[in-house]
Amino acid sequence: MPKSNSEKKQFFTNILNAVGAGVVIALLPNALLGEFLKFFKDGQPTLELMYQLVLIIQSFMAFIIGALAAHAFKFSGPGVAITGISAMLGSGAIQYKNGQVFLQGIGDIINIILVVILACFLFLVLKNKFGSLEMIILPVLIPVLSGIVGLTILPHVRKVTQAIGAMVQSFTELNPLLMCILISMTFALLMVTPISVVAIATAISLDGLGSGAGNMGIVAACVTFIFGSLGVNKLGVNVVLFIGAAKMMIPVYLKHPIIMIPLAINGAITGTLTYLIGIKGTPMSAGFGYTGLVGPLNAFARMSGDPIMNILLLTFGYLIIPFTLGFIVHQLCKKWITGYSDDIYRFEIPKQ
Repeated sequence: MPKSNSEKKQFFTNILNAVGAGVVIALLPNALLGEFLKFFKDGQPTLELMYQLVLIIQSFMAFIIGALAAHAFKFSGPGVAITGISAMLGSGAIQYKNGQVFLQGIGDIINIILVVILACFLFLVLKNKFGSLEMIILPVLIPVLSGIVGLTILPHVRKVTQAIGAMVQSFTELNPLLMCILISMTFALLMVTPISVVAIATAISLDGLGSGAGNMGIVAACVTFIFGSLGVNKLGVNVVLFIGAAKMMIPVYLKHPIIMIPLAINGAITGTLTYLIGIKGTPMSAGFGYTGLVGPLNAFARMSGDPIMNILLLTFGYLIIPFTLGFIVHQLCKKWITGYSDDIYRFEIPKQ
């Protein structure tokens, strides 16, 4: 049980690092293979099965985060299982209807964090308190209590996403250029937080230029963290960021909110590109950036004119211009902003 300020800081650091690593483990298989499998799986039973499996893997994100957090605290094997189950129960990913249990989505990341904090706290407080009865009491008490608390607060936690969605919805009433800039900046700032930008986009049915702007905001976030990470993190972390799984950097972003400055600038740049090129999308494509080519493919399908020219425009819009200007923005921020450096992007990989 954390007592001193340093112990409290380490407690929350363990939780946030588990979130960063857990998001990657859960979401990367679908990010890498999902679009490919979706395109080729028809009439191919093996590919259909693979597609189902990568979707199921991401549905267990809450369990993975809980298990990684427990591992960081050096819990016993049963403690790891108890924390993972607690996170899964309180995440909202498990639905109970008509006597049957369903997996639905990945759950709410904010809720997962709160439930994992509670489960880890309870295990730290209660372990070694019940003697030989511990293996009977803790597997019942902690998951059930954590699950009840998690599902009770879930509707209230989701109001945060709904409120942000209402704000983004208000941007769609502005002139197209300003709308694209504000939506792109908002998605760039929110991408590497526990808030789901996909949930926001689908909740307000964000489509057309608004969806394209949200998608390009994700590109802005990826570019920002890629250039920050290159000088301080190992190859594996940088490859994951290049793939587009920037959400792993949640602990980095929350520790160093100064990163909001280059995120906002890059978001404004990609928002302008959205308007100039005419990048459009659907509510489901708005939160993916270039990961799995979800954004570019949806944008290409909604462009008229010469296909070759459209491919060139999207290449400049998604890659060449954001990466070029993102590098320049990063260098200027290091030069002009006190406290901004490559080192703030250092990602702490959970120890084995």
